[in-house]
Amino acid sequence: MIITADLANAVSKVNPIFLEGTLKIAAAEAKSFGLRDGQIVQAVIENRGDHTKLLIGNKEFEIPKTFHTGEGSRFQAKVSILNNGSAVLTPAGVSLTRGTTASTFVPLSPHFMNLLLHSSGFGNLSSLYASGILSSLAAKGGLGDLISRILGLRLSINNLTPSEIKNFIMNFGLFNEALLAKKQKLNPNNQKVLIGQLVRLLNERGIDSQTITRTLLDIEASQIETNQSLQNREVIFSLIFPFKDFGEWHFSFSKMRNKENENDSFYTFNLHTKNEIIGEVWLRVVVEKKNNLNMQMWATNKITYEKAIKQNDKLNILLNDAGLNINSFEVFNEERPGNKELNTGKPILGEKLFSGITVDIEA
Repeated sequence: MIITADLANAVSKVNPIFLEGTLKIAAAEAKSFGLRDGQIVQAVIENRGDHTKLLIGNKEFEIPKTFHTGEGSRFQAKVSILNNGSAVLTPAGVSLTRGTTASTFVPLSPHFMNLLLHSSGFGNLSSLYASGILSSLAAKGGLGDLISRILGLRLSINNLTPSEIKNFIMNFGLFNEALLAKKQKLNPNNQKVLIGQLVRLLNERGIDSQTITRTLLDIEASQIETNQSLQNREVIFSLIFPFKDFGEWHFSFSKMRNKENENDSFYTFNLHTKNEIIGEVWLRVVVEKKNNLNMQMWATNKITYEKAIKQNDKLNILLNDAGLNINSFEVFNEERPGNKELNTGKPILGEKLFSGITVDIEA
């Protein structure tokens, strides 16, 4: 599925629902609304000054202001009644407004709903490159060339260049629909396009494609999450860099909105990688005032830890030449605290994070 600009942008209008996947209603309100298990309802969320209201039929009740940032979101939802009498609304449609025309209600397809409720992270995409699934499929008739192109997207750590990193990001999937909206052609080596072609060919040949399809969900769910954040004037962007000879990098970037001072927002980059040679490494860099860096690095391998300390002066020179200043650089010979949560690939809201591209790891 290619997500249209209308649908992608519409997601921000129902952020209060999709932040958790559902909207919960206490038992008392559910009873007063007359909600029934399995019922499909039409609902509206409205901002009224300092209050936010949920309207179902001719009844309404207040929900937290933080649940909603737009105006007049109308959605269709399925009701589920829990054992304690409270209700859960799972959205199934969204209201779109095009310019000065009237608002149009568009039901969400099961696939689009699946994306909105898909857990963040790239576990399926990571497994696709690491598990040998693609190599096993290459033996199937007519798939060898396509799979070679997908595997050819992997980078090489030994001769990695900034332009290769840029091209990989541009072809990861985030920018596909933006290019199509401008009637521009996609790069034939676009990761999302190639994987989509593989899914289609597997289905045509009657071969189980669920494993490959889940990798597309990873990419498209990440696209939705990024678009949601942009609509809220924030940035949350994540991806993985697969390598032929190094495993992979899990990379995330975020800029969280500072409501009190828009000019004082922090930029944060996270990098996580695991390799037999260097062990497991996490890097976190917070960028303040455009060029001041606060860096933290966690390395489980003692040799990698010691090399990072020894390379500190070289890193300072490299970044100073680029016009960047290191305010602090802390290195720890241990796992990053909370790494189980971080490894899901989902950025932690409110945390200020920078990248691992600046790390000179020769190990």
